[in-house]
Amino acid sequence: MDGNSRKAGRAFGLTLLAVALFVPTDALPAALQHAKNYVLPAAETIHDDLYVGGSVVDIQGTVDGDLVVFGQTITVGGAVTGDVIAAGRDITISGSVGGTIRAAGSTVTIEGTVGHDVVAGCGTMVIGPHASVGRDVLGGSGNASFGGRISRDVRAGAGSATFSGSVGGNVEVASKEVRLTDGAVLERDLIYTSRQALEKSPGATVRGRIEQRMPRHAEERRGPFAHVGFVSGWVRGVVGFLILGLLFFLPFTGAGRRTLDTLTGAPWLSLGLGTLLACGVPFATMFLFLVGLVFGGWWLALGALVLYFFALALGYVVTATMTGRWLLTRAGRAGPGFAWALVLGLIALGLVTVIPYLGKLVGLFAALFGLGALALAWGRARRSDQGAPPASRQAPPGPAASSII
Repeated sequence: MDGNSRKAGRAFGLTLLAVALFVPTDALPAALQHAKNYVLPAAETIHDDLYVGGSVVDIQGTVDGDLVVFGQTITVGGAVTGDVIAAGRDITISGSVGGTIRAAGSTVTIEGTVGHDVVAGCGTMVIGPHASVGRDVLGGSGNASFGGRISRDVRAGAGSATFSGSVGGNVEVASKEVRLTDGAVLERDLIYTSRQALEKSPGATVRGRIEQRMPRHAEERRGPFAHVGFVSGWVRGVVGFLILGLLFFLPFTGAGRRTLDTLTGAPWLSLGLGTLLACGVPFATMFLFLVGLVFGGWWLALGALVLYFFALALGYVVTATMTGRWLLTRAGRAGPGFAWALVLGLIALGLVTVIPYLGKLVGLFAALFGLGALALAWGRARRSDQGAPPASRQAPPGPAASSII
């Protein structure tokens, strides 16, 4: 892994870049692209970091720097000399990556060469038979398949985990099912947490020790009233987000409407900006805290961190409201205002977030979508305010209470 100072510096730089999204692109230090279908041809080379958002993104050329990409279908068949950060539905990386891959999506497939680590959170993770990973693989997924060559350790949590390639380090996996197929070679220890015994083919090899650990169900740890406590906690969570949403949409109806329109019109740009802010702000506040210890004002970093978590929660509320609006529209009841959409969306997302593995990923993505939409709406409103004549800056009269409900 890279040193802590390098990580902090890079993340702080991402924060500055996220802020720079509100200014003209000719002032930016990296290449920014946003299109429904974006293709970097095989003959082209970008000598800079590349940030791309779109429904379909196909990178066949060379990126001499880092690649940050968000979309539905993402394909990286070319060469990236730095790191790859990707979020989307289907992500396939068959080219060469000199640094680390960090990916989140429904399906993440690695078929190429990775110089450092692979970190993935997804429904299905596939390390293909021709893949080569220079360091570690860290993953959380519903189904995971490990082929090719992994030079160091594998640490994963999955519904099922299958090993068919070689692993040079230790393997630690928590899964309902763990399989070693013919051709699998684990050079060191295999420690798996599962109630089912390891399925090991005769052609598989484990050169270290094999240890099985038994998982403990939450009901066993919390006693006979576990389900009652779970439901009570779930309801309290929904009510808490409902109160937060009403405190946002009732006094700031115009801002709420602009944020929802922004999320509807630019979902992938919202996700990209939200991810940049979510990654960069904690390191920026850490930097501010350290500077404050030397020059004074360290407490500003604590206030910024509180606002950061508040913004993430509000982002989840915004995405829930948009989800509720979509459900009401599908049911032919598009008339009700924010309140009913908020209630329905919170219940729908709340039910999804209790699903093992997938639920936490959905909750995270909901917060990131909403966080990015909040930042985009705020930036656009500020630009519009600055460019409008003085008379147009007066706030319009608030809507009737019935339009909120």
